[in-house]
Amino acid sequence: MLPLFMSDMPADYLSIHSSHGAGLVLLSFLIASTAGFTALAMAHRISVSRSSASRALWRAVGVLSLGGGIWSMHFIAMLALETSLPIRYSPGITGFSLAVAIAASWLLMRLLGRERLSGRQYLGGSLVAGLGIAGMHYIGMAAMRSQAQAFYDPTGVAASVLIAIAASLAALALSMHYRNRPDLHWQRLVCSLAMGAAICSMHFTGMHAMTLAVPADQANLLADHLHQDGEQLAMGVAIGLIALLVLVAGVVASWAEQRFSQQRAMLNEVEQRLDAITHYDPLTNLFNGRAFTEVVGQVLAAHQHLRQGVAVLFIDLDNFKRVNDSLGHRAGDEVLQQVAQRIRAALGIRDVLARFAGDEFCVLALLDTSDHAEQLAERILAHLRPPFSVSGARLQLTASVGISLFPEDGQGFDDLFKHAGLALGQCKASGRNRSLRFDPRQEMRAAEDLSLEQDLRRALNEDQLGIHYQPIIDCHSGEVVSLEALARWQHPRLGAISPERFVQLAEQYGFIAELDSWVTRRACQDLQRLGRPRLRVAVNCSALNLGNPRLPDAIADILADTALAAERLTVEITENALMNNLSAAVAVLESIRALGVKLSIDDFGTGYSSLAYLSRLPVDTLKVDRSFVRDLDSQANDRAIAAAIIAMAHKLDLKVIAEGVEQPTQQTFLTGNGCDMIQGYLFSRPLPLDGLTDWLAQRAALNVLDPQATATA
Repeated sequence: MLPLFMSDMPADYLSIHSSHGAGLVLLSFLIASTAGFTALAMAHRISVSRSSASRALWRAVGVLSLGGGIWSMHFIAMLALETSLPIRYSPGITGFSLAVAIAASWLLMRLLGRERLSGRQYLGGSLVAGLGIAGMHYIGMAAMRSQAQAFYDPTGVAASVLIAIAASLAALALSMHYRNRPDLHWQRLVCSLAMGAAICSMHFTGMHAMTLAVPADQANLLADHLHQDGEQLAMGVAIGLIALLVLVAGVVASWAEQRFSQQRAMLNEVEQRLDAITHYDPLTNLFNGRAFTEVVGQVLAAHQHLRQGVAVLFIDLDNFKRVNDSLGHRAGDEVLQQVAQRIRAALGIRDVLARFAGDEFCVLALLDTSDHAEQLAERILAHLRPPFSVSGARLQLTASVGISLFPEDGQGFDDLFKHAGLALGQCKASGRNRSLRFDPRQEMRAAEDLSLEQDLRRALNEDQLGIHYQPIIDCHSGEVVSLEALARWQHPRLGAISPERFVQLAEQYGFIAELDSWVTRRACQDLQRLGRPRLRVAVNCSALNLGNPRLPDAIADILADTALAAERLTVEITENALMNNLSAAVAVLESIRALGVKLSIDDFGTGYSSLAYLSRLPVDTLKVDRSFVRDLDSQANDRAIAAAIIAMAHKLDLKVIAEGVEQPTQQTFLTGNGCDMIQGYLFSRPLPLDGLTDWLAQRAALNVLDPQATATA
């Protein structure tokens, strides 16, 4: 049937009464609304998709859903038409109308893929899409095949076209508004229903503008009741259900993808939080050690071909523990935050700062000149020197800085960080509050210390150390009254290692208590082997071990195991060791003395030498340091000091031992000033147990106070 206007209808034509089945009309409305909802959902997916492939996929789904939905709504509404004559539809023209609907929908979804639309684009797009939808409708009407002729009211046709354009404009506006608001589900649903009503209105306005008529001589063909072909009804229901399933599938797919995107967004947020936790220090908000390691690796990789200088600065606060101990950890955290701010203020915009651990900070600096790193370190130290205000107190802090340079001091982070740490350790050992550049000799010393430490542990565990004994002589009787036990280590490869070296290693690596216990046990055993019940032995106690509350029990166990009388053992301690923690030291010393063990202060005169602490200490003997004995012949001050120490000790009921006696004149002066005991090369060097046994035998045979007769070279 060719579409004609009402003015073209002959006078002898009779109009055919028609109506629409309510069920299929309702189904068509649901399909139109679902198509609108799907279009809105696809518009949102297009707007949030990051890849062009994903946007193309959702655009294709939107085009098929919207175009197929509009066409299905139209076709089902056509099948809902009830007339007195049967109606068929041309498959070719019907298929062409579907293609027009798809094309109009493609234009709409194409516009929705843009970030924003201008007013001209809104109007132009809605005009073209509306005309396409109206064209789809009237092409579909032209597919009708019946004995009746269709005539159209121009006003109704114009109204339907305007409604199609308005519906397209509304679809564009609503989609652009709600596409980035996935949370507004109810509003989107209402908009979808409104779009469905608009599309249906356009269709039924166009249907209302159509009149079916037949010639009067064919009136006998009209049935007495409205006719709707059962096969067409079944076809409409089937098409409608299939269309609904397709549209619902599109909505479900969009919902599922949206939920997946939300979950992915949540996972991304969690990942970002975890990244912050794993890469940033929560206290200072600086990079942590892990992030700093990664950044340094990236920078070094980028600068390998440029050979530009890069420096790693390792910063450690000096004696920071006292802040936590005195003011608490909360105040310590506040200080660390201020330290981070001050260091940051000293750096350039290209420099990277991290809190590596505790009170340790690291800086990665790109160097402009050869001395840039040293200048930066000094600038950091200068920024840290002004007092810190925290918890109502003003604190003065200093820091030490170790520096390593790329590429001279290492090609990778591990080497640079290790070498900066070695330089920092040298800073600490040489006075703190300074910066030092890495020196390869530091690495050699560190490697040597590590090897020696392992060898020393093995020697201690396998009883490979030795002890030499230096006799202590009574100044008045000339008898040997005591022995000083001195640990010795003959390394199988390096030869003799000085006691200062291996004792420092034991203290540094935390097994000085085991070393002191071994020396004490061996000394007590050797003294028992000598079989001289009046002879005593003195052992040195490390400053670190002096603060060990288990030390008295360890000494008691050794005395019990070796069956040595407690009064035959003397424990020697230095003045500086006492001053590290006087209160704790006094408590430990009192417990040791309660066992019956004698106590002696070694190297007296080189430390604090305060009468205040002497009056508190439960000691029996003072040992005058060799530095005052060495120049007794030539230095009047040393003679005065030595005489004063002897006199003071006697006033406190303490015995005095002078060490380092090498000349008879020194012995004469000390004896003349009342010194109680002396030791030194004048009588004997430190001897192993066998040599000591021979020396004691010779001494007993002579039985005279003639040091020259028994002195050893």
